[in-house]
Amino acid sequence: MPEPSNSTALVPTADGDFQISVKEFDAAGRAKELVASIPSSSDFTKWSVMQQIVMLKKGQWKASQVPDILWGLSYARSIGADVMKGDLFPTGEGRWGTSNKFKIRKALETGNIVGIETSIKELDTPFAIEKAGIKKDLECTVTITIKGWSAPLVRRARLSRWFKASNPNWQGNPEHMLELNTVAHACEYVPGAVQITEDDEAPPLAPELAAVAH
Repeated sequence: MPEPSNSTALVPTADGDFQISVKEFDAAGRAKELVASIPSSSDFTKWSVMQQIVMLKKGQWKASQVPDILWGLSYARSIGADVMKGDLFPTGEGRWGTSNKFKIRKALETGNIVGIETSIKELDTPFAIEKAGIKKDLECTVTITIKGWSAPLVRRARLSRWFKASNPNWQGNPEHMLELNTVAHACEYVPGAVQITEDDEAPPLAPELAAVAH
């Protein structure tokens, strides 16, 4: 049984204009074609919903089904996420994740953060990442001073707990990724920040929904 995939083509119309055509194949090999006219503006927010769906299906959301993309566009709008900047991304099963930089930006926009301090120390626990020359585990501490709080917010995280071997960013620059993740997760507690339920926090899907998602 073929894996779901898609291909894209420019299709001329009778009057000489062009349309974007995206052909999608489901797990059973059945083909569906999505067609949208070429946008008249380079401003993504001015494109029609179908134009946005077709282009996202062609690019970074190509593994998502159309209903999921539609839901993702609506969700992005509701939380102020910029799809083109990668603020929002599919995590599978119709669920969505947000980038660490988005979390930090939204927390800063509240005006409730006075300052952020970070520090990274090496632990005695062995943890090797050969590409980055890491031989021992690292711990990042983030301290956020928040308006109106009697004590700062402190968040600690270890590299060994967050490291994702399949991600080249973690392989090449683990210290930066550890710091970015720790700051972002600390920012989720800032009053007024966007409250987002990430994929790892969401309860598991019911068996019948999981079957549909896959």
